Amino acid sequence: MTPNSLWRSVALAGATLLVITFAQRTATADEVFIAGSTLGCFGTGCTPGVSSSFMGLTFSNSTFAITTSSGFATLTGNANPGSNFNNLGSLSMSSTPGNVSGQTFTLQITFSAPQGFTGSNQLTLVYSITTFNMIGGVFFEPNPFSAQFSFNDSNCEPNPTGGIPGQQTTCGIGSFSMSFPDRDVNPGQTVPIQANIGAAQQQTPEPTTILLLGTGLAGVAMKTRKRLKKLRRQARIQS
Repeated sequence: MTPNSLWRSVALAGATLLVITFAQRTATADEVFIAGSTLGCFGTGCTPGVSSSFMGLTFSNSTFAITTSSGFATLTGNANPGSNFNNLGSLSMSSTPGNVSGQTFTLQITFSAPQGFTGSNQLTLVYSITTFNMIGGVFFEPNPFSAQFSFNDSNCEPNPTGGIPGQQTTCGIGSFSMSFPDRDVNPGQTVPIQANIGAAQQQTPEPTTILLLGTGLAGVAMKTRKRLKKLRRQARIQS
């Protein structure tokens, strides 16, 4: 075996190991853990708070902490004013509301996870309110109806909401988007404010995978050095 052919074998072995490594990493891609809280208020120029009431409408804030599954998640927790969780808050309407058509509702979302946001970790939505039926129900239409966020989180923390044992979340560079469905509420009703999430991460090797890769390549390198020394000794003898 010549030195060139030996190096080609080494390169092929290294490339094969890399393909296997990244194929395994792709199959077990980390999900994204997203957490935060909301505040809200009614009326133009209002200051968002944990609760707000206006002409028979009442908002109650929420917290959320959810991990995507196959890159997706939904914040659709049941409305529970005062203890909302995994939604964006709740809207309640009294049985005898005033005329709120043409008014606005402001929702402020603040994210505590993932870390390392590119830009602000806060989003403000302004919902327009219109009457939509004969019994006084109202329709909330958000602006914007979707938003995208990018992050670079180096913490690589374990998944705090369960999932695959040992799986990390929000590790490295990634992004997620949120879309906000319209919401309607009738007199006497309480409903949750909902959101849909889609997320993606730039896949990077885990530390254990890097260690295995390094160990494998080091072993190949050691064998290569021994074979090259042997070839050189044979060449000196023949000369």
